[in-house]
Amino acid sequence: MVEVAKLHLDHTPRWPPGITPNVPVKLHHVLGRYRSCPACLAEGRHVDHAAHHGLWQLASVRTCPVHGCYLVSLPPRQNGNDTFDVMRLLERYAPVAPVSAAAADLELERYLRHRVQSGASDGWLDRLPFHVAAQTCEGFGLLLTHGADAKRDLVAPADWAAAGTAGFRVLRGGPHAFRAKLKDLQMAQPLDSTLYRTRFRVFFEWLRYRDDDPDFDVIRDIVRDFVFRNFPIAEGQVVLGQPCPEQYVHSLATARSTFGISGWKLGRRLAAIGLAQRSSVSKQFVLNQYVPANIVRDIATGIDVLLNATEAAHVVGIDRIMMAKFTTRGLIPRYYAEHNSVPLYHPRDLEVFLDKLRELAAKETLSEQLFDIPETSRRLSMPVDRVTHIIVENHLKLYADKAPQARFRDFRVSIDALRMAFAAEQDGAIKPAEAAKRMRVSIRTVRGLIDQGILEPRIVREHQTARIRRYVTSRSVEKFATKYITVVDLAAQSGRLPGAEAVLQVDRGVQPLELHARCNMIFRRNDLPSRSFFPATDGVFNG
Repeated sequence: MVEVAKLHLDHTPRWPPGITPNVPVKLHHVLGRYRSCPACLAEGRHVDHAAHHGLWQLASVRTCPVHGCYLVSLPPRQNGNDTFDVMRLLERYAPVAPVSAAAADLELERYLRHRVQSGASDGWLDRLPFHVAAQTCEGFGLLLTHGADAKRDLVAPADWAAAGTAGFRVLRGGPHAFRAKLKDLQMAQPLDSTLYRTRFRVFFEWLRYRDDDPDFDVIRDIVRDFVFRNFPIAEGQVVLGQPCPEQYVHSLATARSTFGISGWKLGRRLAAIGLAQRSSVSKQFVLNQYVPANIVRDIATGIDVLLNATEAAHVVGIDRIMMAKFTTRGLIPRYYAEHNSVPLYHPRDLEVFLDKLRELAAKETLSEQLFDIPETSRRLSMPVDRVTHIIVENHLKLYADKAPQARFRDFRVSIDALRMAFAAEQDGAIKPAEAAKRMRVSIRTVRGLIDQGILEPRIVREHQTARIRRYVTSRSVEKFATKYITVVDLAAQSGRLPGAEAVLQVDRGVQPLELHARCNMIFRRNDLPSRSFFPATDGVFNG
């Protein structure tokens, strides 16, 4: 048995028989005014009745277990000797009608009674000191039930009971549930409308006034760390007695001042990766969530190396007009996706395009007649961007001297192979394997899309085997790209890993297509938060 902390002998509460506490309690933290049950007093049972008189003096215990009504405070004592002299306190007591308590609001109280009588278990909340657990449940619950502007001195006992239960239901889930609920409260209001002091005021101010008790450090540490990592707190700014070690997230304003980056450029890029959107009122950009500092840093660094259309065309080895056509075709993405923005390109995207061609370069000299891509385009009377698209999508072999450093005009292609690929597209039907290659998904996924009616099947008799096969119309493959996007393509454009991208979109409420097991994850473009980030590109799948 762990003894309860002792007060002066004359002021030690008398615990009733069978209710010996099994938990260390700091009585000066949990004792309130002397209280009793109005129903017990009316029945004359206030002296000998085993109604847990000791427990009644714990501030968070507010009801009588026999009558189920709220306790009432007895008149204030006249001197220190009357603190626990029940008969003296009753001399000025005016009887009041009992007020019944709702059983659903007493979860915290039942937990505290059990903890006093039987001891704490091994849960995170049970490992907190008794007064910390009780007061934190009520303080945090008051924020949940009455909002940040609640006045503690105006809260009635019934409201305190309901608040304690609300806080208990969260905190019994441990620190993870505590942080998750803090995040819910943060996201319940638009960003930048209020900061943490305003959003959590009644709870935060109460926690600040507990700074004289080190037992509350575990709660302060959780709240402080949450504030540091979820609000734009500058390095060195003090929160709950400790300075912020570094700034973890930024608002548009703090990002501009810290990195010296244009708010317009930053906003457009954040909109492209789904972290901001254009306001319909002010035409300015509004954040969906505060931006991690590393993302802002990467954007600031990326903007410094952007190239205009002329510079980008020189890197690729084409002219500026051809650069515009490649962009329209979706072969090379612009850094800012908006159509009315000045075309700027990131060197990384230019290298990705050239690397696609370099990967197609054969290691040996091809036997067929070879021409460079512009010449092949002229001979076939097809636009250069269309020819390039066919080469990339059909993985046609190329040849180039010094392939690792080759630029666009260095590559040669077989005109016969190009004619065959073009003829296959003109015929209007392609094999599921070819469709999967173009869409960068598995063959199982293509079949699932056919079963869902998203891709259009075409029954074909193969010339070589005379077998009847189910092919896919190339037109439905191109149409698919305008309405849907795979999680791999989505991740490639956002810069995240596919797994992280999938979790992020599902957390935002974006549901993927319902396909068979082991199919690739695919989203509808219309469901994504920022449609401007994923432009439909005439049947081209961005990688």
